[in-house]
Amino acid sequence: MSAYGDLVARGGLSAAHTLLLAAVPDRSVVLDVGCAEGYLAAALARRGCEVHGVESDAVAAEAARAHCATVWTIDVEDATAREGVGRGFDAVVLGDVLEHLRDPWSVLAWAAARLRDGGIAVVSVPNAVHWTVRREIARGRFPMRDWGTFDRTHLRWFTRSGARELLRGAGLTIEREQFTPAPLPGEALARDPDAAPGRALARARRLAADRAPELFALQFVLTGVYVP
Repeated sequence: MSAYGDLVARGGLSAAHTLLLAAVPDRSVVLDVGCAEGYLAAALARRGCEVHGVESDAVAAEAARAHCATVWTIDVEDATAREGVGRGFDAVVLGDVLEHLRDPWSVLAWAAARLRDGGIAVVSVPNAVHWTVRREIARGRFPMRDWGTFDRTHLRWFTRSGARELLRGAGLTIEREQFTPAPLPGEALARDPDAAPGRALARARRLAADRAPELFALQFVLTGVYVP
């Protein structure tokens, strides 16, 4: 199982996953790029969606077939291989995928071109300048990890403006921009999340992400409309 598949298996879908799923209308025909083991596809299928996946890892792709109508086991950055993927999708989902690619700009442009006129692309990318990242860099550190913002497999890093440019460069008109909150400095001091201080900090976390996403959003989730 992939590192992210393991996280989902242990802790359920993330806040960004929830926003990605909510952006896709029920009963849509969906292309899930980087579908992993199919955890997003499974949730979409329960809402009547017909999901088609793209996944480079053969083991993950095999697991995803339980939830997808089709899975293309290809490297999405291989321009020849990806041309075999169909067109006319209502929605394309790229959840925590683009930061792992050498050329996310061309991949997103290709994915957008798989959409029908007026179809939507829903993208999530981590915030490369979240306050915790700034703190680590200010301390002279860049701690590589197996998952999260410091994932050692990340090849590209996005700010809020960079994420917007990514979608616009793919021919997408940004329809909605959302942010996932993360713990604020000092939030760990609230030991009981159900106590009043914990609830207040949770509200503050949401407000901070919405008011100052460049600093306090953990991830950016953008929805773009494709009109060729």
